This record gives sequence, structure tokens and C-alpha cells, in this order.
Amino acid sequence: MVMHRKSAPLIMLWMLLLPLATLHARPKDSGPYSATRAYYQRLITPAKPDIAGLRLFFTLMPKGGDIHQHFTGSLYAENYLEWIQREGCWISKSDYSVITPKDTDRLKDTVSVKNLRSNRAMSSDFFTHWSDKDYANHYHDQLPPDAQFFNTFIYFSKIFNSNRNYYREGLLKLKERAKNENVQYLETMFVSPGYQKSDPVFDSRARSGVINIDNKDFRTLLDSFLLGVTRDTLFNDRVHQYRELVESSRKGVDDENFILRFQSYVSRNSPPSVFFSGLYTAFYEADKVNGVVGVNIVSAENDPVALGDYRLHMQMFRYLKEKYPHIRTSMHAGELASGMVPPEELKYHIAEAVSVAGAARIGHGVDIAYETGALSTLMRMKEDRIPVEINLTSNEFILGIKDEAHPVRLYTGSGVPVVISSDDPGVSRNSLTEEYVLLASRYRYSYDEVKQFAANSIIYSFLKKDEKERALLLLQKKFTEFEGRIADFARRK
Repeated sequence: MVMHRKSAPLIMLWMLLLPLATLHARPKDSGPYSATRAYYQRLITPAKPDIAGLRLFFTLMPKGGDIHQHFTGSLYAENYLEWIQREGCWISKSDYSVITPKDTDRLKDTVSVKNLRSNRAMSSDFFTHWSDKDYANHYHDQLPPDAQFFNTFIYFSKIFNSNRNYYREGLLKLKERAKNENVQYLETMFVSPGYQKSDPVFDSRARSGVINIDNKDFRTLLDSFLLGVTRDTLFNDRVHQYRELVESSRKGVDDENFILRFQSYVSRNSPPSVFFSGLYTAFYEADKVNGVVGVNIVSAENDPVALGDYRLHMQMFRYLKEKYPHIRTSMHAGELASGMVPPEELKYHIAEAVSVAGAARIGHGVDIAYETGALSTLMRMKEDRIPVEINLTSNEFILGIKDEAHPVRLYTGSGVPVVISSDDPGVSRNSLTEEYVLLASRYRYSYDEVKQFAANSIIYSFLKKDEKERALLLLQKKFTEFEGRIADFARRK
């Protein structure tokens, strides 16, 4: 197996940290590790796995990091209601959006948070708008699942616009939840860069002709537009504001047992000029702002703009990766299913994210089995150690993909590194613990494999090398303690 030169030493470090029994297990192995492995095996062996037992097991098990997580979608609607009440805002009765005192034309159609909470029917309806709660057991007019999921994000931004202190408060809530379920690292998609430059002429030219940075005219077009961005005083103002927000929000959050880092990101459903200016700003911030460790591309991949401009976006990533080769990218790619888009749109997204855009990690990667070059892509992901971030709950809700239809076994069977992540636990009303429960109960991965998935969340994170090494040492310490507790519990049963 060929290992990417940057990840190979860390993988070897993790292997050295594991107990010898992990690498050379024998039926008569004794000790906490073997007892834990045997106990876990008993939980997943029956025809119907012990779900309650698995929940207890994974609640206690150290899970390393959660490295595919959207900040605003990770907070629960209850958190937002608390802030809405604190700010003296209201909720619209018609669409459940946030109404501020400045929205004078809409104040009549509102309800206070207190009255919303006391009205059971209205409160229930609120949660079905602000999250996926009760979606499956309500038989009434509903949005398609993907629209339901992505529409929830429309509600969140107004709260942060009213009081930026909620960014820090929200991060502290996520830290508390992470530590409660034995997660030591969060790499969250925090906020978008805040700068965009609209240019209809650029939009037209970027979408016509040869879309490839090897083409002189296309590269010149990008060069010229980027020069205008860097000369815009608003660009520097937005970068400065972003730096201040990041620094104030993360101050004092890290401790000896917990690390928080951010990804900047850009929406894929914007005109080319808006997308490219935002993408450049995201790369610039990842280069200049402490705590910002990578760049991502987000929003619905099946949106008409996202589909029409997909190859354009990949070339823009490639262009900026040339300018910032040290900036790492985790890219939502292949978050698609058969019937959601025309068949030809299932043929190339993951391949281009890997081979053209130079993605260091792939988010979701669900449509891999439909891709024309899937065998080559899987081999490259294996050889270059490009992991896939698996999000079982959101894949089931948005795409209807679950159980044997999910490609997680295809990835692990091909030797591609896998990371288990939560995506948007506030919207999905789930947790990283529950993702592991689904993984174990559906696919019966061994304890050693599950343990490796946890380690992968650190090995393939965007932390610096020395930070990863310390984090792996901490993870091994936590596993030693965990296995001691499980072994003792198993003996007492």
C-alpha cells in the first residue's frame, strides 16, 4: 500500500501506540483491550444488534475528532430560541423566521418565544421548520427531504447578525457537547468569508469558451479578476473583520483536552464572480488567519447553478491551489443519488474534486458507484490517502441512501481511509455517537476498524503535525482508560 508522505508517519505513530494485541490478536489474548473487543463483538453479533448497548459503548468511547461539521447546523433550534428571546425578537407565525424590532412591517404577524413554547402545536411546527424533527412521522404537505434540510439554514443567520457574541457562545456549547461524548477535536465550517464581488461580464466569459486553467485566455481572465479583488478596499476590510471574529470567538476555547479549528467556505450556488471572489477570500483567510486550517465548498450539490458550474468551480480550486499549495481543502463532492439529477451528473464529481481540484478530503462521496472512473478514483484515494467523510444520518435523510445502498463498505473494501462525522447534528437532531451506533449496527465493523476510524479523524485532520502527534497520544490515553472501564464492566455483568 502506498501512503501519502504526510500521513504515513502519523499512521505509523498510531500503530505504535496501539496495544500489541490490536496488531497480532489471538483468541487467548487477555487484558482490557481484548475484553473490550470481545464485549463489542457480543453487541454486534446477534441478528439484531444490541442498540442500547452500542449507545452506551459509543457514548463512552473516545472518538477523536468531528471534522465534517457545519457550525450553524450543529446548534439545536432550542439554542437559537434562547438567543431570540434574549434579543427581544419574535417568531413569524406564517413562516417561523426571526422578526426583529426593525422589521416594523411584519410585527403584527408574530409570536413571542414564551408564547411559542406554551403553544404545543405551534412549537411542534416551529421545530419541523428549523430542523428535521418529526419529518418522517408527520403525514402532511412537506418539502422534499433535501429542500427541507438545506432550507433550515435560512433561519440561522439573522440571529448572529444581531449579536456576534453568539458565535462564541455557540462554539462553547459545541465544545461542551463534544467533551460530553468524548470528542477531543472539532474542525467546523464556521462562517463564510463575507466578501463577494459581482461582475456579470466575468460571469458570461467564465462560463463560455474553454474552462481549463491550462488555456491562456481562461487563466488571464482569472488573473485579471483577482487583481481587481485584491485592489478592492472592501476586501481588506472583510478579511480584517473575519480575523477579528475568528480570534474573539475561539479565544480560550482550546484546553489540554480539547482543540477547536475552523474551515472557511464558499457557497457553490452563486454566480461565478461571487463564487470566485469568495473562494479566493477563503484561501487568503486560511493562509493569514490563525485557527483557520482549510477551505471547503458547501450548499446543495444538485442545485442548477452548482451542477452547471461544477467543472468551472473545480478549475477555480485548481487555480488557487497553485497559488496556495499548502492550503488544505475538504470538498463536498458526490452528495447525490440516482434520480436526483440527470444520470450524466453522477459520472464525474468525486473524480474532478480529487484529480482536478486537489481535494485533501472528500465529504460524503455517496455517488461513487455511478462514476465512470470510479475504479481509478478509489485507487487514487487509497494511494494518496485521501479519506472520505461519512455522514450516515444526513445521507439517509437528504439522499434516501442507507443500509447496503451506502458506499461505506465500498470505500473501506477499496482501502480508502474513512472518517465518521456528524455533518449537521442540530438540524438532524443527532450526534457523532449516534453516527457510530448506525455504523456498527448496520455494517458490523470490528472493534479494531472502529478504533481506526476514530484515529483517522486526527490523522487526516488539518491540524499541524505536532498538534496531531499530541492529539494521537491523548487519544491513545483515552482508549486505555476506556478499555479499562469496559473490561471492568464486562466482568461484573
